[in-house]
Amino acid sequence: MIFFLVAILAGVFTVVAPCILPLLPIVIGASEAGEKRISRRAITVIGSLSVSVIIFTLLLKATTLFISIPQIFWSSFSGVVIVLVGLAIAFPSLWTKVPFIVKLSILSNKAVGAGYQKKSYKGDMLIGLALGPVFTTCSPTYLFIIATTLPASFLVGFVYLLGFTFGLALALLLIAYFGQRIINKVSDHMQATGRIKQVFGVLIVIVGILILTGYDKKLETLILDSGYGATIQFEDGLIERFAPKVMNENMNKGSSTEKSIMSAEGYQTITLAGGCFWCTEAYFQEHPGVIDAVSGYAGGSEQDASYLKVSKGTTRHREAVQITYDPKVISTEEILDIYWSHIDPTNTEGQFADKGFQYTTAIFYHSDEQKEVVLDSKMRLEQSRLFNKPIATEVLSFDNFFKAEEYHQDYYKKAADHYERYKKGSGRAGFVEETWAKDAAIKFLETEQTTTMKKSIKTDYNYTEEEITEMLKNLDPLAYHVVAENGTESPFNNKYWDNKAEGIYVDIVTGKPLFSSTHKYDSGTGWPSFWRTIDDDSVTLHEDNSLSTTRTEVRSDAGHVGHVFNDGPVEEGGRRFCTNSASLLFIPKEEMKNKGYEKYLYLFKV
Repeated sequence: MIFFLVAILAGVFTVVAPCILPLLPIVIGASEAGEKRISRRAITVIGSLSVSVIIFTLLLKATTLFISIPQIFWSSFSGVVIVLVGLAIAFPSLWTKVPFIVKLSILSNKAVGAGYQKKSYKGDMLIGLALGPVFTTCSPTYLFIIATTLPASFLVGFVYLLGFTFGLALALLLIAYFGQRIINKVSDHMQATGRIKQVFGVLIVIVGILILTGYDKKLETLILDSGYGATIQFEDGLIERFAPKVMNENMNKGSSTEKSIMSAEGYQTITLAGGCFWCTEAYFQEHPGVIDAVSGYAGGSEQDASYLKVSKGTTRHREAVQITYDPKVISTEEILDIYWSHIDPTNTEGQFADKGFQYTTAIFYHSDEQKEVVLDSKMRLEQSRLFNKPIATEVLSFDNFFKAEEYHQDYYKKAADHYERYKKGSGRAGFVEETWAKDAAIKFLETEQTTTMKKSIKTDYNYTEEEITEMLKNLDPLAYHVVAENGTESPFNNKYWDNKAEGIYVDIVTGKPLFSSTHKYDSGTGWPSFWRTIDDDSVTLHEDNSLSTTRTEVRSDAGHVGHVFNDGPVEEGGRRFCTNSASLLFIPKEEMKNKGYEKYLYLFKV
């Protein structure tokens, strides 16, 4: 119920949104001097606009028919209709002299010009219907309804849509009412009813020309840059607070809340622009080794970004997804393989049905090491001859990233039916299936995998003290405390104390193999315990007098691992290597070959 009221309020706010302000002269221009109430023309324009908003929204929800229609078509259609109606208002006699060209069906003299002369209101209905698609792009609440609520529950979403449209119509009727009064007063004083109508007609023509040329978007940007547009931020706040709980719970799944906590685990981040971020996120989110995939806006010089601003294509931001991944599970090369295999890297105008700079492809690297990998991968793709055109994807240094609105996050889950229709209707799904089934694509991926494997196989774990010092900085606080400061983690509350999976345990800093699951046992102490090391030179032993008794410390090349005691299994030598999970990284048996630890697979052969 509360969000229904929010939807009504959002509809009211929409009429003062930056993208709507330039269109208000059309509503006021439908008023007529001498009328004591809101003119029937104004009511007809507003009523047909409201119907258009509802119908257009339901069509967007139900079908992908409009997806492949470029935005310029709607701008051209609306612009032409508005210009013709404006001319009909300003210069009624012109319609008797219009050449053959305007006999085109829906935009003809009969539908527009004659309508104004004969009081038929057909022209008013036409302009209202033409404005519907324009009004639907100007509210975060509207976008939330169509992107989240409608896919989750058609009935609930439809009710919210009616509320939004009601608020929109109510605000426009108020504007028309006060506009009617102003016109009447000016007309009484100036006795220039025809001239006033002519002025509004000219204003409407100007608005139509702005829409046709795209300058309405530039004007909107100027308005936003001037600081106007607080209503948009206010709506975002209302959505965040009053959106249905089920929606919020869904939206928060897979969010980047944990990313800041986990980023110190040795994870890496790369930012990828691949067209519509719904699709890009979906391809990564469920992939093993990907910790998080967050939709947002990358690049550009603006200090903030929102969907309403970026979607206009004037901010120089791109829709992008920021990937946080574990390089020990999935390499940067493999991340790029996923990226290449769901985009058209040759398209310089956008991606599939989405056109504009905001949908062009780019890879934003976060380190010099990443840059080398990206450039190498791009070169390999170019050399594969998979595409007949040059690879147009830009390789750029990461500068900024703004997380997209919550209703965009995990869209492929929240609106699975609409997402699948969009993916197919846009042409992306067909392109991916056709392109990456080619022999050249298979060969490219095989080459990438071979290269990745070779790079991942490390035979030398020797690092300088300076290198280790730098690597220690990437640890999370607990791991740093244990390894660098000789700390101890809590028993029975650590990562590996009861881990029974097959695999090896390596140094969390250097990757050097230290212990094997085949030598692990339950000591009852609550810490990972082993009766031997994986190799004789895996660790070094040192006298520790930090407590009242002398103990033997176990150290890796990077730092503290734990202690060794003489209360281990007698049949295995009697030693117990008591370790801290925070100093170790577990490599499952099935991943050991790809990660360069193949020589230790003998430990698991029966």
